[in-house]
Amino acid sequence: MQYQKRKGARLFTGLVCLALAAGMTGCSDIADTTSSLPAGTTAAQAAQETTETTLERTEESVNSMQETVPADAATSDTALTVEERTSEEAASGGELVGDTGLTAEAWCTQAQQIYENAASTYFIYQASSGMGFTYDTSDTIGDGSWQRVTNYSTIEEAEAGYYEVFAQAGHETDLDAQFQMSDGKLYRRCGDRGSDISYQSSTVTALTGSTADTLTFSVVSSYQFPDEIEATQKESVLTLVYERGAWRVGTFTMPY
Repeated sequence: MQYQKRKGARLFTGLVCLALAAGMTGCSDIADTTSSLPAGTTAAQAAQETTETTLERTEESVNSMQETVPADAATSDTALTVEERTSEEAASGGELVGDTGLTAEAWCTQAQQIYENAASTYFIYQASSGMGFTYDTSDTIGDGSWQRVTNYSTIEEAEAGYYEVFAQAGHETDLDAQFQMSDGKLYRRCGDRGSDISYQSSTVTALTGSTADTLTFSVVSSYQFPDEIEATQKESVLTLVYERGAWRVGTFTMPY
């Protein structure tokens, strides 16, 4: 999921900025992300699914707000009105975080979505060989665990979905043992580790620090087995790093 950094005085322009500011009212638990992807879904498509849903919701909010603008209002006046409304809402929700154009509360909501997407993407690449990739199981190399990938042709193509979500800095070696080329063909080491069945949910609780290029959040994850009366909680840190023109995941602990 990509979030563009603010350019000059605005991160988002006009109605899009207002839509996000108006819609971000707090943090919520993430949904269960361990279910299987639909057949034929690639890893890159899975990594983009949350982004597309967010954009669709933003567009609906924008369209709704456009109806509140008088029909005879000039374009420049309308834009000014939107900026004024955005400033008023930002003021009521707290100070803006640096030049990002969002308040801490708004960033908490965005970070929740990014965290969920990061967990899903991590699971596809690091915990499951059957999600997002297709194989020719009759074409193997090494000890037989390396199977030829049929829906990607190069390592760069196969890794693209992962690095759309995760920053390359700090994650350069994450996929080193995943793929290799042989005789011009792409192979992946297949093996599933499964997931923590006691995992319940994770919540981004607060923005704890910010610089021009890094945002730091606290995360609380809950765990409970069916026979346990009370859930246990674990705290972790999530950072978003501004890299390659977007906010991407830096520090991250897989919760399940």
